[in-house]
Amino acid sequence: MIVKKLDKKFYLGSALDSTTNFLGKVLVHTTPEGRVSGVVYEVEAYPAFYDKVHHGNKKTPRTEVMWEGGGCAYVYLIYGVWNQFAVVVNKENIPDVVFIRAVIPLEGIEVMKGQWGKEVETSKLASSPGKLCKSFLITKKQYGVDLTGNELFFEDWGIRVPNDIKTAKRVGISSIHEGHDLPLRYLVNPSLMTSSPL
Repeated sequence: MIVKKLDKKFYLGSALDSTTNFLGKVLVHTTPEGRVSGVVYEVEAYPAFYDKVHHGNKKTPRTEVMWEGGGCAYVYLIYGVWNQFAVVVNKENIPDVVFIRAVIPLEGIEVMKGQWGKEVETSKLASSPGKLCKSFLITKKQYGVDLTGNELFFEDWGIRVPNDIKTAKRVGISSIHEGHDLPLRYLVNPSLMTSSPL
């Protein structure tokens, strides 16, 4: 198996064009406790300006990193508890992001389990955005991290994604917002991926 770290070019497509490209890619975090990784199977697109619910449409201290161009991490906190991780894509001054919702753990599973203080099934360690960040030790310290560097990044392991990528409306967006029901969530059954170490 040839493993390739994703380069800057990968991150320069628009959210609408590139979100599904993250399916089957492997998210890696080199933590003080060791390397953790997992294969992405659920993502959401947040295209700038076209998408009325995207809070990156306005440049603020919180969203500033989105305007810097593709290839860096956007990390934020919700409910004062859960960190969330999205990838900034597209060109400078177009604040598109791809939200990483779920991965299947591959490496560093004991490190991930050690973050919980209780027994957690391996398949549940990163099955939601908040769980993913907790298990992967992703916090606001990773805000703005260069995803082509050696701390937090994506790799291509040659995992082939099934053709039947499912679409759905995004999670956690109130129906009072225009665009809440756009079918910009994409997911696959990870057991159907081929050439996978799962």
